[in-house]
Amino acid sequence: MSDLISFVELYSYWSRTPTGPEFLIETIVAVNAGAKGSVSWDDPTTPDIKASASAFASALPELTPFLLSSPLSQPPVNFTHVVTPDRLDFGVWAAADGRTLVIGANLNNASATISVSEVLSAANISAAALGIPRMVLNGGSSIDFSFVGFGNLGSGAWIFG
Repeated sequence: MSDLISFVELYSYWSRTPTGPEFLIETIVAVNAGAKGSVSWDDPTTPDIKASASAFASALPELTPFLLSSPLSQPPVNFTHVVTPDRLDFGVWAAADGRTLVIGANLNNASATISVSEVLSAANISAAALGIPRMVLNGGSSIDFSFVGFGNLGSGAWIFG
């Protein structure tokens, strides 16, 4: 479980409420670090945070079979957490049936690009064998056969196979 941010006494620690993209990155980094749930804010909150929380919630039906799995699941799923020197944070869930979930976040306030093969090779997976990725969460990112691109504080999730 992850308690991302508490704003009960907003200005005693944080100088401002996070933006929607910041909220989404906090959620993704927590999931990539192993969180299985999230308790993150009091309602009412900003429309920006609600939109980002709703986008993540809408992706959960596609994410859950990977996130709530293990090497003992059927099919078995192996997880690798990849953090690059350029502050890109990825979770890679590889199922034995050939499907792979990649969730990524750009922790920088600048755009960033990384090759798909660099992310997947860190998880000992060949990008060539996975096929075309399908985006299931778009928080300011893009993907093609070779590269993942992120806008400032961008994030996304893709399923291959």
